[in-house]
Amino acid sequence: MKQLKRNNLSNQVFEQLKEEIITKRWPPGTKIPSENELTKMLGVSRVTIRGAIQRMAILGLLEIRQGEGTFVKELTPGIYMNSLIPLFYLDSPGTMEVLEYRKVMEVGSISLAVEKRTEEDLKKLEKSLEKMKIYKHDISKFAEEDLNFHLAIAESTRNSIIIKINYIIIDLLKRSMSDIVQSLGTADGLYYHQEIITALKERDALKAQELMKEHIQRTIQRISQEMLRDVADKANEAECYCW
Repeated sequence: MKQLKRNNLSNQVFEQLKEEIITKRWPPGTKIPSENELTKMLGVSRVTIRGAIQRMAILGLLEIRQGEGTFVKELTPGIYMNSLIPLFYLDSPGTMEVLEYRKVMEVGSISLAVEKRTEEDLKKLEKSLEKMKIYKHDISKFAEEDLNFHLAIAESTRNSIIIKINYIIIDLLKRSMSDIVQSLGTADGLYYHQEIITALKERDALKAQELMKEHIQRTIQRISQEMLRDVADKANEAECYCW
């Protein structure tokens, strides 16, 4: 850790302590340095250190044990919902679990988008699809725009909870989308997104749900096949090596 500037000391201490936890330099169960030690390390008062520790204890990141010290707590699912903790740094689910979440959330919410979408929403989706066509040979930019398309559908629901949850877990969604496009290419995204826009234009909720379900389910199946293929390839490599 490094010594801090004098402005906003409380927030700076909080951010430094949080960084030690989310990067696993202080893994769960670790007894963190004492207030006196942190005071020397960071060059601030004990009052400032104590305030940051208490704040982290309230968030569920630290546990203060009288007579023993302060310890890093296990990162529970409840902590994942705290927007102050970037999910990118925490133990995070794999692509398949993210897809299962999306199958529940996006299939369930798209009927709201059909009901509440505006002409501006449609224009935003069409613009996103056009960018995807332009970037179909650029995996990174295509994946970014693919995610923007799905986030735009969430915004079309006008439901603040749906929208906020997506942005809380946006790091997971970004990484998952990048892995999907890297593995499966761009054709499916281009096809299904065009069909989904048509269903939204026609305000056909049933068709929109069927398309979203088919889109995500097909992705799940193709990712599963890729995983099985990878396992088989590794097994073959191991067998060749043994021989």
